[in-house]
Amino acid sequence: MWRRASLLVLTLTLCTAGANAQQDYPERENLGPMINSEYDEVLPVIAPDAKTLFFVRKGHPENFGPEKRDDIWYSELQPDGSWGAARNIGEPLNTEGYNFVCSVMPDNNALMLGNQYLPGGGQDEGVSMTYRDASGWSTPSNLRIQQLGNLSEWSEYTLSPDGRVLIMSILRADSLGGRDLYVSFLQEDNTWTEPKNMGAVVNSGDQDITPFLAADGVTLYFSSNRPGGYGNNDVYVTRRQDYSWLKWSPPKNLGYPINTPGWDAYYTVPANGEYAYFVSTSKGFGKSDIFRIVLPEDARPMPVMLVSGKVTDIDGNIVPASISYERLSDGKQIGTAAVDPESGRYKIALPMGFDYGFHADADGYYPVSEHLDLTDMGGFDEVQRDLVLAPLMHGTSIRLNNIFFDFDMDVLRPESHLELDRLVKLLKKYPSMMIQIDGHTDDYGGYEYNMRLSRRRAAAVVNYLISQGVSSIRLISRGFGKTRPVATNETDEGRQLNRRVEYTILQN
Repeated sequence: MWRRASLLVLTLTLCTAGANAQQDYPERENLGPMINSEYDEVLPVIAPDAKTLFFVRKGHPENFGPEKRDDIWYSELQPDGSWGAARNIGEPLNTEGYNFVCSVMPDNNALMLGNQYLPGGGQDEGVSMTYRDASGWSTPSNLRIQQLGNLSEWSEYTLSPDGRVLIMSILRADSLGGRDLYVSFLQEDNTWTEPKNMGAVVNSGDQDITPFLAADGVTLYFSSNRPGGYGNNDVYVTRRQDYSWLKWSPPKNLGYPINTPGWDAYYTVPANGEYAYFVSTSKGFGKSDIFRIVLPEDARPMPVMLVSGKVTDIDGNIVPASISYERLSDGKQIGTAAVDPESGRYKIALPMGFDYGFHADADGYYPVSEHLDLTDMGGFDEVQRDLVLAPLMHGTSIRLNNIFFDFDMDVLRPESHLELDRLVKLLKKYPSMMIQIDGHTDDYGGYEYNMRLSRRRAAAVVNYLISQGVSSIRLISRGFGKTRPVATNETDEGRQLNRRVEYTILQN
């Protein structure tokens, strides 16, 4: 449990309530001595890729401060499937106060932390963010939620995978009984809107607590002591019905053996949805250990694609960058992710059912885009996509990956506008830059046919740029048909690479 920093945290007391009534279910798997110890392990949060587990260890001799309160520890999954030895995450995340992780972003390069970090080492109610940097983790920066108005000494938070929606369990004047689930949205000034009650479908007249939003951004797990459960508190699942974040499916009790006669809460689920991780007092190494249990299919999150890769320049050097991703159907930016400054690696989670574009941004480079169509995605999957940033130098040729035409047509499809609008922005930022737009095809069809098609498509791109205010004297279009392949035309993948539109910088 999380509460105001000025008050004593009683996590263990709550997590063990009703423990004597619990049984040792064979389906429950203790994560073992590398994570669990003779001390209490509580508040687990699994990274979306299921490879890093963050948790709180209470009273350990290596914890910070004379009272050895609650520190953040973590363990990493090893190649053989076992968990590595847990390590204290250290300063500046751990202090003499109560420290814990609320959410792990899909890139595993950003964490939302419980409490606000005050100058001099104090803490206050709320949440904060930290980002991985070259030396470890940055000093937490506090998130400002307008008129939080929590009337309870307790609160929990979970952050959406895109970092734009905050769900919390708090008590306010309009709560239905005990603590309710509320939602808050990130604004352009980086503040968060006043929390809004998520409604009577999700909330009850009792305590609705410990929310966890899965990597699909749709499936929400929480705990409640509402009537009809198996014990003191049960875990429920509900799914978001629209983009208002106020319409949800009726919560479903996850049932036995996930719920028991005891106090069940703090479930955390990776993107693949295979296991739920939780705290139990059943025959562990200490008073409170971390376990996992297989989730039934109907309780798992909606499928997502975990996209990972490395960001470099054309010479293979790591480039400090950020990742942005958007839905191509409506042009809506879905979220951003950080790139590990040491390894250059990134990771994003893309929910099923949409066509996406994503790209890396860095000063002095063009944000080369990638494209993933997940409209017919069947289940959870992972894919590797390295991103190579092209320097803005004379002679550099850059592929416009997210340009779309129908078969044998030269009319730009609407989902191409996002990519071209980025090029417009670049040309307006560098008013002396001149570029050549080149169209290319695969070898399907005759020479003249492909030359005409490539010229028409290059001209369509130029016309769009002019329509957005770019001077025509800065633009040249040419078509090369099938004469300049970059891959074999013997495979579908090769032909797809050869069907492309590029631009070349003629003058910076």
